[in-house]
Amino acid sequence: MTPSRRICSGLFAFACIAAQTLVRAAGGAQGATIVERAIPGPADPSWVNVRSAPYLARGDGITDDTGAIQAALDSVGKNGGGVVFVPTGNYRVGAHLTVPPETALVGVGRAPELYTDKTSGSTLLAIEGAGHEDGTAFITLEGPDSTLQGLKVFYPNQVIAEKPLAYPWTVRGGAGDGAALIDVLLVNPYQAVDLATLGGSRHYIRGLYGQPLLKGIWVDKCTDIGRIHDVHFWPFWSQDKKIFDFTEANGISFIFERADWEVVENIFSWGYHIGMQLSASKDGATNGQMTDVDFDGVDIGIDARATQQPGVSISNLAIANDNRGASKIAIWGRAAGDGAFQSRVLNGVRVTEPTSVVLFVRGGSFWGQLNRTIKWENEGYVALSDSRLVPWSLNGPMIEVLSGQADIHDDSFTIYPEVIRGALPGTAVFVGPHAASVSIHDNQLNGNTVSSGAGDHATIVNNRP
Repeated sequence: MTPSRRICSGLFAFACIAAQTLVRAAGGAQGATIVERAIPGPADPSWVNVRSAPYLARGDGITDDTGAIQAALDSVGKNGGGVVFVPTGNYRVGAHLTVPPETALVGVGRAPELYTDKTSGSTLLAIEGAGHEDGTAFITLEGPDSTLQGLKVFYPNQVIAEKPLAYPWTVRGGAGDGAALIDVLLVNPYQAVDLATLGGSRHYIRGLYGQPLLKGIWVDKCTDIGRIHDVHFWPFWSQDKKIFDFTEANGISFIFERADWEVVENIFSWGYHIGMQLSASKDGATNGQMTDVDFDGVDIGIDARATQQPGVSISNLAIANDNRGASKIAIWGRAAGDGAFQSRVLNGVRVTEPTSVVLFVRGGSFWGQLNRTIKWENEGYVALSDSRLVPWSLNGPMIEVLSGQADIHDDSFTIYPEVIRGALPGTAVFVGPHAASVSIHDNQLNGNTVSSGAGDHATIVNNRP
């Protein structure tokens, strides 16, 4: 064997032998020189195993493996980045971890997994910060291009109580761009993913499951297109009523503040006080496009307080309430208050604009015990089209427009059949006297009515009774 040839051994032997075989097959008959593909091996500084020397993490759920895992991360980071592999096991982490730039902390999962004590997988046991929600995050993705993939995080000391233990954020994006979470299960975080405090653009989430008890994902200070795909927040850890009641009264599954052209696809949450909050920080609000958005058992589906003027467009939206909470509103355009403004930097210039909401919804499904499908008190604009409104009963109008502008067209309004026997049709849409400009047309009312006190500020035509 010549010095230029890589020695095949261990886990990489098969791949190395396969590479030799392919080259021999292609040129061996002519006696061509064998040039072997560079296969990462145990001596490759861009790929390390936390269980191997010199790190020697135990993964037994008892030994504190913080130092071993962080040493592996630091070593790979100093060599320009790469992969720190975490084999199957329960790794007790008594402090916190930082993933350097261009570095991925990778477990064995290739899809988000369920969690039980007997479930196999790469599980980090988070210990630090009990009682301190503003403490250091458990994992900081320092960036640029720091990644968490194929791992589970579990808080073994979390309690089932009317007020569970507060903890810091589980994952925080650093100021560097490109923080990524791929195929991750955060079993029972108090606060799951913070992409706001330190900012950073072009974040990427794909395949994130978990039961955040207070907050799910928070985005702010993102000036270049973040992407969030395939997120599922559901009671994976506990279905105890105490936990349900706490999250129902306090929990917010998604918070979007300053985010430019955010892309969101296929997200679901169940049992939260607020499904999604659109609001403004000192850096501004969000705009973007979202599709396949599903909030179930939620008191307020979308709490719309502010967006950028290009607005947020949502297609295929489903919001349901099974008699949870006090508000029971699918989309609530909150009043911003007189003289409210938001400020942001646009092309190097600070721009001040009214704090208002621009929201487009197409292809919505709204059902259950909803007091309002839309309650619009904001001075901005809302559009609802090609949607189905099927409340279980009515205690007021399905849609109430009290301020701003609205376009409501090509929708169907009806009472959910057989749920409340004898329920009578009521008001599909009510337009208050302070609405600025409203158009209601080409809807199927199914016995419900449209009522307006806005005079010529409302156009109501071509609705089927």
